[in-house]
Amino acid sequence: MSKVIEVNYADMLKTLYSVHPETKMKLGLERIEELLARLGNPQKTFKYVHVGGTNGKGTVVKTISAMLKAHGVKVGSYFSPHVETFRERIRFNDDYISKNECVEIFEKVMNEANKMSAPEMEPTFFEIVTAMAFLYFKEKGAEVVVSEVGLGGRFDATNVVDDPIVSVITTVDFDHMDILGNTLSKIAFEKAGIIKKGVPLVLGKMEEDAFNVIASKAKEYESQIVNWGKDYAIANENFELGKNSFDFIWKDESTHFETRMNGIQAVQNIAIALAALKIIEDKKIFRFDEKKAFDTIFTLNLEGRFEWLPSDITVILDAAHNKPAMKVLAQNLKIYFPSKNVNAVIGILNDKDYMGMIDTIAPVVKHLYITTPESPRATNSFEVYTLAAQKYDNVGFIKNIEDAVNTCHDMCKNEKAVMLISGSFYTIGKARTFLTGNLEADGE
Repeated sequence: MSKVIEVNYADMLKTLYSVHPETKMKLGLERIEELLARLGNPQKTFKYVHVGGTNGKGTVVKTISAMLKAHGVKVGSYFSPHVETFRERIRFNDDYISKNECVEIFEKVMNEANKMSAPEMEPTFFEIVTAMAFLYFKEKGAEVVVSEVGLGGRFDATNVVDDPIVSVITTVDFDHMDILGNTLSKIAFEKAGIIKKGVPLVLGKMEEDAFNVIASKAKEYESQIVNWGKDYAIANENFELGKNSFDFIWKDESTHFETRMNGIQAVQNIAIALAALKIIEDKKIFRFDEKKAFDTIFTLNLEGRFEWLPSDITVILDAAHNKPAMKVLAQNLKIYFPSKNVNAVIGILNDKDYMGMIDTIAPVVKHLYITTPESPRATNSFEVYTLAAQKYDNVGFIKNIEDAVNTCHDMCKNEKAVMLISGSFYTIGKARTFLTGNLEADGE
């Protein structure tokens, strides 16, 4: 029986990625609205938390979801993209959707999607997956769904819920400029598209240009802003690999937390999530229990976010996939490994500022191997290497990710150095599967 499910799941992935390739993006809400209507509007059956921003969305979704689950709330979580298996994207009470559930939900969604035959109405990959997630959460009886935006906000498929209980914008920085615009103000305008009338808005730390655009939209929509540094903050941060701590300041209260999640960005994103949870608590959905809250934050983990992977050497996996995230990664390396050499394997997608990313990471590592992510959006990695080698003498090229990881691992073992793998979700996903032998990975 399990063999049949395996084949069906593999066929589902093949169909999803070929008929509706992930690279084919069409912004707009008309297709997802019609598709969900055909499915009975499952998004109207649960309360909704919507998380946008350039970086940090996944950690915020994970933190809010874990906290609600710990307090007995039935919670659905929607992530994008995934690291090792497609099933990571759709979780109920932090369990991945099963392979047979994936197939069943996919067939239900495609039965309706195939009726949308006009070329301009053919749903995209992300719209199909979003519909799958919302239908699955309805069928599982989710009370709250926490969803991250796929791209931008205004025209993103996740932006179909008119009345979320809280909206979140983590950061506004430069990424996807070909779609969202090449200034912070333009990018902020797209991300502000998730603001809904009368719905509280939690903001992370951001530049004044971006804040002004978002604040103007919030005022227009009578949306109360819960602002970093004014309504909530963090203090007394301490960073140690696998054991980090901070104080969360909410109005006049200070609460101490410890977390295994590493990185300055992790602590900031957890704080953003805690601020959103305060708003959710005000809606009488749950009531904070001090011990449950502490234990939840302490045991948090999310694959590929400055993740410390157990091995015979110190291995760090980080999904830094744009220049702002790479800047934070460089800071983290200095904080956690001030007296250790770091050797890195980096694979970057072609729609990124790849030289800006190389310029950020090359000066803080001893050796840097450029490799090719397993994605149709991968850069010509040899071309990137050629450009990088003209500026840096610590850069090498190994096309295959597994070969690059093996070479870097051996070097790190000999030098007692740290191994870093980064550049995109596709790079760290392949590397993580190779290093851990994860049998649940599906390679898509």
